[in-house]
Order: sequence, then C-alpha cells, then structure tokens
Amino acid sequence: MFSVDGTNITLSRGDTGAMKITANVTIKGTGQSYTFGENDRALFSIKNGAGAILMQRVFTMTDNQFVVVFYNADTDQFSPGGYSWDVRYVINAYFDENGNIVDGDQVLTPTLPLNMNLLTVVGDI
Repeated sequence: MFSVDGTNITLSRGDTGAMKITANVTIKGTGQSYTFGENDRALFSIKNGAGAILMQRVFTMTDNQFVVVFYNADTDQFSPGGYSWDVRYVINAYFDENGNIVDGDQVLTPTLPLNMNLLTVVGDI
C-alpha cells in the first residue's frame, strides 16, 4: 500500500510508490518564486524519531519538480511505525569527486519534518 494525503505518506514496509514534489520557494523580500537551476539540488530524507537520517536521495529538478520513487529495498529493513520526511534545497551545490554534495551557497528547509507511517506487511506474494 502506498498513499499520500496532503503531506502525510503511508507505505507498507517493502512496497513501492512514487510521488511528485513541486518546489515552491519564494525569494525573500520580492514575493517572486525561485526557479531552480542546473546546479541546484533537492535532498529528500526519511528520519527516525530521534532525527537520524535513515534514507536520503538527491534530485535534480525540472520546472521546479522532481519525483521520489520508493523501491522495495528502501523500507524493507525499517520497522513498522512513525517516521518523518523532509526536503531541503541546496542552492548551487558543490560536489566531491564521487558526485556527493559537500556544500552549497545556501540550504533552504521550507517546512518542518512531515509524517510518514510505515505499515506492517500483510501476507506474502
């Protein structure tokens, strides 16, 4: 099972799903929306109750949008229960030789952590 209700994600452990996220970031003092560029990245994270990152993915954006795909292995090892998720935006990201983000001109965190509920798997295929 996979569902998104507003900002709440519900997912059965080990299931798949996808959701499109549109980045709406307003430039302070101008009221204008920021258009993400070629070197900007979105960081999607799932965290446990203590705030430790359990899963993180980096996305480039097209027209201020990106799609988060959950694969079976992403949550297969998580215990059922409550988690949080968030998205941070790295403006003009700097990368190391392996392509990992090491810094950026600015990191934007537009919301507080949001809810994700991981359900127990019922039955096997």
